[in-house]
This record gives sequence, C-alpha cells and structure tokens, in this order.
Amino acid sequence: MMKHFQNLLIIFFLLLCGQALAQDNAIIVAIRKEYNRINGLKLSKQNYKYEKEGCVEDGRVNYFFEGKSIVKITEAGSIGDGSWTANYFYHAGKPIFCYELIEGGPAAGPDIKTEHRIYIKDGRAYRVMEGKKVMKSENISKEQIQRANNIYKAYATKKFADALCF
Repeated sequence: MMKHFQNLLIIFFLLLCGQALAQDNAIIVAIRKEYNRINGLKLSKQNYKYEKEGCVEDGRVNYFFEGKSIVKITEAGSIGDGSWTANYFYHAGKPIFCYELIEGGPAAGPDIKTEHRIYIKDGRAYRVMEGKKVMKSENISKEQIQRANNIYKAYATKKFADALCF
C-alpha cells in the first residue's frame, strides 16, 4: 500500500512538472511568435540622435511603427572603448522582448561580446539569457525593462538622454 502511494505521488509530481514546462514553453513560443510577426512587417521608421557626456556618445534611436503603434525600438551608442545595440519589442505598448549586444574591452586587450535576451511577461523578466545560457540576473533584466519603458515614453518628449542615462 505504501509503495503504491509513493508511486502515485511520483506520477502526480511528474505531471505537475510536465504541465509547468509546457506552460513555460507556451509563453516563450508566444513571445517568439510576436517577435517574428513584428520583424516580418513593413514598418515605418523614425530616427533620432542623442548624446550625453559620461553616458553616451553617438547615441541613435529608431522607432518602428505598425500604423500609429510603436512595436519596435532600436537603440545604439558607445562610451569609451565599448558600444552597444539594443532592440526592444512591444505588444500593446508593453515590452515583451529585449535583445542587447555589448562589445568592448580594454584598449590593449581583445574585444568581448556579450548578448542578453530578456523575455518579458506582465512587466517582469520571464526568462533572462546570456548567450545561450539561462541566467537569474535580476540586475540585467530590471535595468533593461526600465530602459524599454523609458525609451518608449521618451518618444513623446524626444528627451532620450534623460530617459536612458540613469
């Protein structure tokens, strides 16, 4: 009887894990589907430049519109020996995905490239990846989600340095 109960508990646990994994995959698949949909559209584009001493040199922001809705924003810049590009994707005005590539390193050493992917659900990081590795980096995701929200709102004022240099 005890063995039978243990087997039932194991089966129940495996079913719960399988259900959670399926739900996790469904959320990531939905975000990827919207990402691919946005990238497949013919979007209108508006370009802007910005700079702020100690924060960014040669900053560039591009807003991409589906009709009148912002669905994608790209932002790039450099400071010292480093540079970055960031791509933010939105659904109904809320960020759903961020991709960031950071390049740079010491003047005498090799360049280092770091990629971050942040899948966002309900305003919070759902999955954070560095390269192909899943991370639990709260700092990276909180900052990128804040940047995604700030740059979205900055379209109205065009004060990009104020929105991105914090």
